[in-house]
Amino acid sequence: MVKWKLCLGTGLLAACCFSAGAFAAGHVEDVEAISQVYGDGEKLAEVQLRYDADLLGSSVTAEDYAVPGRTVAKAFVSAVPYGKAAEKGRYVQVELAPLPLSDQMVDPHPEDKHKAPVGVGGPQLGSHGNPQPLVPVTGKISQKGLVKTAEGRLYGGEPEMSSSHTRQLLIEKFTQHTFTDQDGKKLQYNLYVPEKLEKGKVYPLVLFMHDAGTVSPEVKATLSQGRGAVTWVEPEWQKEHPCFVLAPQYDTVIVNDQYQYGPELDRTIHLVESLSSQYPIDTQRIYNTGQSMGCMTSIAMDVKYPDFFGASYLVAGKWNPRVTAPLARQNIWAVAAAGDPGAKPSMDTIMTQLDADGDRVIRGTIAQDAPETQVDQLTEQMIQPGVHAYYLLYQGGSHRSTWQHAYDITPVKEWIFGQKKGA
Repeated sequence: MVKWKLCLGTGLLAACCFSAGAFAAGHVEDVEAISQVYGDGEKLAEVQLRYDADLLGSSVTAEDYAVPGRTVAKAFVSAVPYGKAAEKGRYVQVELAPLPLSDQMVDPHPEDKHKAPVGVGGPQLGSHGNPQPLVPVTGKISQKGLVKTAEGRLYGGEPEMSSSHTRQLLIEKFTQHTFTDQDGKKLQYNLYVPEKLEKGKVYPLVLFMHDAGTVSPEVKATLSQGRGAVTWVEPEWQKEHPCFVLAPQYDTVIVNDQYQYGPELDRTIHLVESLSSQYPIDTQRIYNTGQSMGCMTSIAMDVKYPDFFGASYLVAGKWNPRVTAPLARQNIWAVAAAGDPGAKPSMDTIMTQLDADGDRVIRGTIAQDAPETQVDQLTEQMIQPGVHAYYLLYQGGSHRSTWQHAYDITPVKEWIFGQKKGA
């Protein structure tokens, strides 16, 4: 294929007569896959190529590259790895259009279908689930068009190349640890520490707890499954709201549909207390959040430890409304989907009871497929001074679709960070 754009204005008419195959390949020195964590998990988001010479930025377009099964949204030259667009540089950043969110998930506990008593459903307390191995994100890419070096050489097409390594730009911000409780039992966890801690200053901590489908012995599973933990370490968020982020990794089911919980609940509280004694954490601004099983654990914590958290973000969960009176006067934002047969009726009842107890609840509804800007606008309008409880309901949707969107609602995150314990 002739690439005429390289010939315009050069006076090198003869160069226009060559096909891309007439120029030798083999000028790419390295291919790197870059992952992003979306609402439905970690996926390939970008591929970075390093060439053996500086390329002209004007010679590179999205049409020059192809990634199997994906749409190339943008391609540009940068002078440094992960850099901004430049006039020339050895690196080409190939950004991919996001894939549609998937509402499919692995059955977290197929063994429970054989164990559960008649009439009793859901994962069994203490079971180890159906953990899936974490498969590294990789990428393949080919160069289809001609690109031009800063010295004027034309580089022809490159056959399909595989990435040699992968960067997980958000996940790798966390470090992995093991906490040993007083009873000798252990709990794996991921911790993010703000990059610049100022002497004499204390910082909020966000505790994120995952769903039953993420029960696994692999400590990073909770980071790759969705946005619940990584949303708080995005550079834009940390710039305005530096905070610690704690993401425990549970290897067993820690709550069940009979509203029972295991020792991991108290162990997690003990972990937070331990970290608060080691790091400059603002104990008035410890926030808890979780999805599904993690949300149920959040509610159970709020019931058992009503004076512990500054605010709670409850995503797609449920609990026994007969015991949730301690949630009154706590700072609560709950999210559920109308198509969620577990979370929706439970949250409806809990919020109605809070209303009846004099704790005014502000409610809002939004289409499940509403654009992010519309969700932000609605939730911004919901927030009122002196109100401690909010309930956002997605029309339609499903259990899992709720948490695919909930952790990117900026006004809700801003509201949470504006709350303090007892205020």
